[in-house]
Amino acid sequence: MWTRQAIDAAIDRRAQERSGVSAGLLELDDHPGRRLLDGAQLTGATAQAWAQASAELAGLWTVFEAYQQVLDRVVLMRGGPKTRLGDRELAAMADLLTGRSVALPRQAVPFERRGLLDPASTQDLLTLDEAVESMTRTYDLVKKVAVDAENAWNRLLEPLDELQAKARAARAAADRVGVSADPVFHRLAGIEAQTSDLRRRALSDPLGTAAGGGAATPARVARLLADLAGVQTELEQALAAREEFDQRLAGVQDVIVLIARAEAEAERIRGEVREKIARAKLPPASEAAEHLRTKVADLQRERSGQSWTLLGRNLSALEKNSRVILENAQKRVGQIRAPLDRRDELRGLLEAYRARAARHGISESPALAAAHALARDLLWSAPCDLAGAEAAVRHYQAAVGAALPSMS
Repeated sequence: MWTRQAIDAAIDRRAQERSGVSAGLLELDDHPGRRLLDGAQLTGATAQAWAQASAELAGLWTVFEAYQQVLDRVVLMRGGPKTRLGDRELAAMADLLTGRSVALPRQAVPFERRGLLDPASTQDLLTLDEAVESMTRTYDLVKKVAVDAENAWNRLLEPLDELQAKARAARAAADRVGVSADPVFHRLAGIEAQTSDLRRRALSDPLGTAAGGGAATPARVARLLADLAGVQTELEQALAAREEFDQRLAGVQDVIVLIARAEAEAERIRGEVREKIARAKLPPASEAAEHLRTKVADLQRERSGQSWTLLGRNLSALEKNSRVILENAQKRVGQIRAPLDRRDELRGLLEAYRARAARHGISESPALAAAHALARDLLWSAPCDLAGAEAAVRHYQAAVGAALPSMS
């Protein structure tokens, strides 16, 4: 037999329980993932999961309403603190609190599933504890779908937002450049279309996109970002070409002047080398300056007919190539002068060893004098046999070294 104190304690516990369930359901209703799922036009796995979860959620609210009705009846039967309760009232309240008092709406049994004596409808009866357990299971299921969907949206949309923002910036640059038939505009349009498609799929089916169909989404976004970076670079080159064309082309022409000077210097030195060095192996002559002048003239003609994207690419390539050619032309001057430099180096080495021999008083010895005379004749002859002179200097160098240890 339940006492009044036991009934009051049970009512208080159930009141706290009801407050907790109510707060949890309100929080679920206010969850961003749930609101997004309710408002989005869902497809695929997400539509299927949310359809099932929504049905379960509707059932949860039905159980909650029936659960509250039982608690309200108990509170009404209990009355105020001074209400006198007999054994019959206590037993009735105890039966509501512990028995199968939560009556769910009757459910029709389809004709094809009924036997001859089966009822046309059934009704489930739950205890308060069973009702709470049922609501908890459903709450966890619905919450998981809402949380998973929100997490998938956040994970998918953050990189897509970055991609979309960069695509908008590229489109703004393209509008400033001006539309033409250049392939870069087709590439940009393709990136924009793919971005829109990825975003549409992520919004309508975040669970399916993140779990299965979107397994390659991060890689696709990375590829599109890389492609977009290339497009942006070309568009920026086009804008720079339009705004700085004359100035930059003049810079290229200044570099061409330096290349021409280096080529002229190389040819002047080439003539000197051929005159003074026998059988010198020299790099071929260069006519890069004239070739670059032709490229500059082509760009000037194309300025009125070609798109700025193409002009930007060609101008950037010409700037880069001209700098490389200038560096190579300056190196070629040194390569062509190298035989003369080597001859002068050998001359200096020969005289340094002769001075060393003179300090030790052996420079006029017949063997050393003859070796020195041979090397000197070769080095100061024109054209100079550089290989023979180098061998003669090495011979004189060795002879001086051999003579020095014999000094006392």
